[in-house]
Amino acid sequence: MKNIIRYYFLHINLFNKNAKLFLFSGFLSGLGLAIFGLLFNLYLKENGFSESQIGTILSFGALGSAIMAIPAAMILERFYLKKILIWSALLAVVSYFFAIFSEILSLISLFFLFANMFVIVYRVATSPFLMNNSSKRERIFLFSANSALAMFAQSIGFLLGGYLPKLFLVINVTSSLLVAYKFSLYISIIGTLVSIIPFLKLTQAPIIKRGFNFLRGFKDYNWSILSKLIVPRLLLGLGAGLVIPFMNLYFKNVFHAESTSIGFFFSILQIFLFLGFLSTPLLSKRFGMLNTIVFTQLLSIPFMLFLAISKNLPLSVIAFIARGTLMNLNQPIISNFEMELVKQTDRPFTNALSTLTWQGTFTISSWLGGHIIENYSFAWSFYITIFLYLISAITYYVFFRSIAKNPLT
Repeated sequence: MKNIIRYYFLHINLFNKNAKLFLFSGFLSGLGLAIFGLLFNLYLKENGFSESQIGTILSFGALGSAIMAIPAAMILERFYLKKILIWSALLAVVSYFFAIFSEILSLISLFFLFANMFVIVYRVATSPFLMNNSSKRERIFLFSANSALAMFAQSIGFLLGGYLPKLFLVINVTSSLLVAYKFSLYISIIGTLVSIIPFLKLTQAPIIKRGFNFLRGFKDYNWSILSKLIVPRLLLGLGAGLVIPFMNLYFKNVFHAESTSIGFFFSILQIFLFLGFLSTPLLSKRFGMLNTIVFTQLLSIPFMLFLAISKNLPLSVIAFIARGTLMNLNQPIISNFEMELVKQTDRPFTNALSTLTWQGTFTISSWLGGHIIENYSFAWSFYITIFLYLISAITYYVFFRSIAKNPLT
């Protein structure tokens, strides 16, 4: 164990100042967004919106991310990253505020769309930024640390989010659960606002620019690789949108759990993800990136099947944690894997295309998921997702199996 810890700290010490500031900002925004993510659906449900209406709002958020993904890459290729990150965070905070403040479905959907448009700029910037601020020696550790720190922040955020509404009720700030949810959501966006502070100290260096003619530029990308990366991502997005946005409602509707319990379940998951992400460099080194991606994805499927058929809360929580840990364990590896397969100048566009694929399919499936859950059951959403995840794992292996013989590490 001592050798493993020393091995980690040896590589963490190689992180440069920009990388450390970026990680700190991600922690702060992750804290706030975790509270928001936990409570937003519950707030909407308490406010009288149905599952299909909630699915519509969530699909608008995913649509905003999809709309902005490619433009975000183009912006990142032309302007200083520091200013972009600061302004996108500010505009996201304003949009989230009005999404909470509004009471009409159309306005909530519109402001949630705007908020996700601005948040996606940060996410599109992440992988290219980490690549450009690391060497091959510590790179997988930086990607893993970014994901692990985000999970740690979310763990704290989910715990806080679960107890905040109850706290407002206990100290008699309000007697209404709906108002308690609303106050908690307002507090959640403070994390995103505070995350701007580390950005102010970033060394102002733009991502390497690429001369871009809209039509000719698209032809210059390696579409042989990009198309193979898109397909499994598309299948994952379709599956994830059917169930992941509704897991808090799953525990509320199926087991009648309160926000404190739901927050605790989500927090425990984040702790396991934190530990899991720390293990990704070792798994990647031992099995190779592709094998780790495929195996963790396949191993998560039985636990999802259990969630579909279970009526036992403790066992369902265990399955929820196991499925979430295995399925998300490969995310930093997928990001690193994608960046390694393309040229440096193609990385912003590749990350944007990956994000667009995910969010575009998520837009459709989160809308469908709400309707399936409301009209049929959570089980059917799980069954369809299992099928899509299985096909995604197979396509990853078929498209990139030649790389498995010479693993990227």
